[in-house]
Amino acid sequence: MRCWAGCLAGAMCLTVGCQTTVRQGARPGDQAPPPTAAEIDPTRVEARDDIFQIVPYWIEPIWLQRQDRIIGFKATVYFRSAQSNLGAFVSGDIFVWVYELVPAPGGRWERRLAHMWQFNQAQALGFRVRKRSIQGYFYGFLLTWPSTLALEGKRVEIEFGYERADKRVVLSEPRQFRVPVPIGYTPATQEARP
Repeated sequence: MRCWAGCLAGAMCLTVGCQTTVRQGARPGDQAPPPTAAEIDPTRVEARDDIFQIVPYWIEPIWLQRQDRIIGFKATVYFRSAQSNLGAFVSGDIFVWVYELVPAPGGRWERRLAHMWQFNQAQALGFRVRKRSIQGYFYGFLLTWPSTLALEGKRVEIEFGYERADKRVVLSEPRQFRVPVPIGYTPATQEARP
């Protein structure tokens, strides 16, 4: 008798306590929708060359810092394809320029190239983000400049470019920043003094 009661209680537990959540409007046998922003294998996504616009997003903090030095920056970048109007992985060369802005006569600012990166398709593969957003595929750049380059406290302008197979170069809107000065930073000229 006790055995029979135990089995009955277990069966009731299974039918009452272990119910699954059903989406509103779902029918029995429907599968749950796939999760959003699922991981992808970026090496299996076809690269495109019909890029007409480059859209960088700057998510704070953008600066890469090691000890008391700013050593580079990070950016999320979409290369928009003309066919899909969405971000795409690219087959040509990607360029990134950092310019130092220096005062010029007449109250203007002059751009002086501080550093440039160039990545072909294979080199840029490591920057492909393993998720697809509603805006398409995108790159996550973490770029460090040479240790001899000291841009702390300087005004800079950062610009992305893409060279298509037809040799047309598509440019992003350049973006100006003031590179922060970390606490404890000592310029190289002062470090060299006795």
